[in-house]
Parts: sequence; structure tokens; C-alpha cells
Amino acid sequence: MKRNNRQLKLDLILKPEKYQEWIDVKDIVADKKVYGKGVKDYIKAMKSGIDLRPIIVIKHPERELYAVLDGHHRYWAQKEVGILRIKCAVIHDLVGPLFFLTKEGYLQPTPLFTKHVRVPFLKLKVFLEKFLRDPDQSVKTV
Repeated sequence: MKRNNRQLKLDLILKPEKYQEWIDVKDIVADKKVYGKGVKDYIKAMKSGIDLRPIIVIKHPERELYAVLDGHHRYWAQKEVGILRIKCAVIHDLVGPLFFLTKEGYLQPTPLFTKHVRVPFLKLKVFLEKFLRDPDQSVKTV
């Protein structure tokens, strides 16, 4: 039975090893904001012989360039130890994976983020809106 495109994309996220291919590390870009301990833990795992799960990348629509969607720590660990080709599962469009990640709550902020970043930001936004409407009144309410 032939799988439809949506099933394939979900399967690629859940079982990337089934779709792995080797991509040159120089052709991959990744977020640099990773936890150093996470990268070191993956380096330690590799040195002890553990085979890392493929990273999930999104292919640029026009160039031979890939962006990491899942596996930033694994990417940086492999790059740091000098690996030149990395096992990847390639997503050729972003719609299916974004739906899955959103549906599963991966793109939702954590409660700590909401409490310490979103709520203070929203309070600041309300204050600035009041200030722009009536600067004298906003200063008195602070």
C-alpha cells in the first residue's frame, strides 16, 4: 500500500533512521544557541561507541544547503569532533513537520518562559501603549 505524503513526513520525524542519508557538514547550518553540556554528553556518547540518531534537516529550496530542524546538539557534537559527513533525514518542505511539532506542543513556550518572559513583556507592552496615548497619565500610574 502506498503511503500518502503526510504519513511519510510524520514517519520521517518519528523514525529518521529509515530515511537517513549522508550530508557534508559544510552544507548544514544549525542554531548556535545550544547547551554546552548537551553537546559534551553527545561527544562522550560517541566516544563510548554509541551511534547517534540521524538529525532532521530541511533542504533549502534552491541551494544545496540544509538547516537543522531537530538535532542541534548532535550536529554540534559531531562537528566538534571533526566528523565531515553526518547522517540526516531530509525534509523537502516544512508544512507537514511544522503541523506535527505544533500539534504535539513542541513549539509552545514552557510555563517558566511564560512566567518570566511573556508576562513581563506583555505588561511592558501595555505600559508602552498607555504611554504613547498619554505620556503624562502613564507616568503617574507607575
